[in-house]
Amino acid sequence: MAPLEELNTRISELKADLGFVALAAQLRPRIGDVVQWQAQGAVLDVVRQFMNSKTSRPEGVYGPLLVRLLAAFERFVRMLVVRSLEERVSVFKKFEEVPEGLANRNLILTGRVLASIGAPREHLVIDIEALIANLASCKKGSQSFKFNTEAFSATVTGASPAVIDKAFENLDVTDCWDGVGGDAALAKLLGTRGARATGERTKDRLKELWRWRNQLAHAGDEEIALTEQQLQDAISFIVCFSTALSNVVKTRLAGK
Repeated sequence: MAPLEELNTRISELKADLGFVALAAQLRPRIGDVVQWQAQGAVLDVVRQFMNSKTSRPEGVYGPLLVRLLAAFERFVRMLVVRSLEERVSVFKKFEEVPEGLANRNLILTGRVLASIGAPREHLVIDIEALIANLASCKKGSQSFKFNTEAFSATVTGASPAVIDKAFENLDVTDCWDGVGGDAALAKLLGTRGARATGERTKDRLKELWRWRNQLAHAGDEEIALTEQQLQDAISFIVCFSTALSNVVKTRLAGK
């Protein structure tokens, strides 16, 4: 599945959950008007419990949904790195045709992953034997070399602008922000004019969402209580930004 397609699938699931929570919040104060109280059975006990759950706030669920949203975006970036690297190296018939900088980064990043065997990140599945075998294939004269795409994607350790910059710089794709800023849909969403202003606002918005995510995930000192609208706005931004980023990376790589 293409990175953007998988992201949109995950976001569709998240939107469905958001819609359910929002409907439940609207239903709770109104359900008594439509319940047949003369009915018997355990169902009435469930209804009463639902109506009496007045201390439960939908804001308590919107926060975890934001964490899921940023997790889906982070996964999208990792997948985009993998797909982009595969396309980047597919044009070379022999390993010695690969630009030296890219070849060296494959060696360095693979080494870093191998060095972390004792403390692996549990959310990533790394095949150590495959890493070693792939690295051994990257030698002069080889026509069947294989880069360790997982080593490149492992550099994605969050969803901040700095992480995105580093991940794509490893592919020789630099300064994505002005390119992203040229996306008309993103500029309209952010209410900005000009590629530079839109790119800067995009970085600021991503930093804000990542800060909210960290505060929620790590019980930080900043109290974050999202509204339904804030979460809806965050979803719209991630969808629009991801599309723009995917297009920019594709265009930049096509020019190499």
